Amino acid sequence: MPAISDQDMSAYLAEQSRLHADQFNSMSALHEIYSYIVKYKDEILSALERDEQARRQRLRSKLEQVIDTMALSS
Repeated sequence: MPAISDQDMSAYLAEQSRLHADQFNSMSALHEIYSYIVKYKDEILSALERDEQARRQRLRSKLEQVIDTMALSS
């Protein structure tokens, strides 16, 4: 297989992205985000607890509720 340059690969990926822009699957995207959150749950929750703005908005508690809800539905 012939080598492809970084520039050609970037151009190809940009074109594919443009061609499929209307095919965004929000459920798939949410699943990917949830998978990331589950994988890094402890680190994310700790960071939210340390951040003053996140504490004011109770983001840790809200994210825990999302995690619990998603765990029940899977």
